[in-house]
Amino acid sequence: MKLRIFQSDKGDCLLLEGKDGGRILCDGGMTTSMRTHVRDALAELRVAGEKLDYVYISHIDQDHISGVLQLLQDELEWRLFEFHGKEGTPIREPKVPRPPEIGGIWHNGFRDQIGKNAGDVEDLLAAVAPALLASAVPEIVELGEELQQIAVSIPEAIKVSRYASAELLGIPINQFPGSPNSPKLLMYRDGQEPFDVGSMQLTIVGPTNDELTLLRDGWNNFLRDVKGRESIKKLRAEIKRKIEAFGAESFDLRDWNGIEDYKGVTTPNIASLMFMVEENGKRLLLTGDSQRDIILKGLELAGFLEPGHLHVDVLKTQHHASEHNFDAEFCRQVSADNYVFCGNGSSGNPELSVIQMIYDSRLGPKAKRALAPKAEDRPFKFWFSTTSEMQAEESLQRQTFEKVEKLVEKLVQKSDGQLTAAFNNDASIELAI
Repeated sequence: MKLRIFQSDKGDCLLLEGKDGGRILCDGGMTTSMRTHVRDALAELRVAGEKLDYVYISHIDQDHISGVLQLLQDELEWRLFEFHGKEGTPIREPKVPRPPEIGGIWHNGFRDQIGKNAGDVEDLLAAVAPALLASAVPEIVELGEELQQIAVSIPEAIKVSRYASAELLGIPINQFPGSPNSPKLLMYRDGQEPFDVGSMQLTIVGPTNDELTLLRDGWNNFLRDVKGRESIKKLRAEIKRKIEAFGAESFDLRDWNGIEDYKGVTTPNIASLMFMVEENGKRLLLTGDSQRDIILKGLELAGFLEPGHLHVDVLKTQHHASEHNFDAEFCRQVSADNYVFCGNGSSGNPELSVIQMIYDSRLGPKAKRALAPKAEDRPFKFWFSTTSEMQAEESLQRQTFEKVEKLVEKLVQKSDGQLTAAFNNDASIELAI
């Protein structure tokens, strides 16, 4: 296998290719990064007569789905151009390169996850996010940004399903190779069988039905609570009151009205679609933006976390290496030869504390070391999707990444040759697995 790590702004965008040429695009990053860094590389596949077997969208956050939507819009432009040519009513040829053929999309749509109240939740998000963003409290602003991102990504997710429909591009959704069935929601199921994409074998690790139920119930409880307040105006006043009392009261906007709190990880993220990919004895774990406990639970259910630890060839670090999604115990239980960090410094990710945590799990004190015997005294590598130079001058993203580069340089020097690092200063870098 080989993994191509693209510049993806604050999101994820990876191209996984098996030994026999089977290909999966894992998330699409942001629209801007798709246009600037990814679409040309994917167009080369069409020129070479190759295709994307599948496009995998881990969840509906804008920084994972926007680039995929751009890709589908590009293909629709080309289909319209072809149609008008055949009808004798030619239109101008698209100025964008044509994407490769897409064999299928794996994606748990928002409306399928939420059910009958999805439309009301969409309206609610659009109303709530601005109130949170107006706060002077960093924690509240951060949550507002996340909810705003979800609010924007919901219509994008709906558009993805629409573009893929039989009436437009005719791309199957949630249909695995050789299966006539297309379940609305992909999840880990007891007794599930792995499936093949070329020479790669994939197993769903998560989400489970529990996470999807939490997601649905959390949104619907939130909505029910809001509807009882009569109006969005009252909701904003309530949020303003709680923001002003922040620090004096015990208040957490992530408390989903009785739904279990996932330690700072938003519910859409814990419902991320996750896969273990295997080929010729090599393993790659795709985690989306999920949370450490959810990942460990899925690995255990799928039979990968026995006896209590796992070492893989590649770990795509969850949620851009946010401290909310990692802890030292996760790093002890799941280790890798290669750690892939996607993100450009937005929201402080990748977090310096997480990078240090991973390093300590390999070369730190014995009590912090990885549990897998295979990880002992084994070289490992950090892969970053971008660099500080690729960020705007004087931006917070650039400042964050300068700190990341400085820490990684220090750790590499300290490691006695055990740790190496690669930073992507071009459109992409390639990891051979």
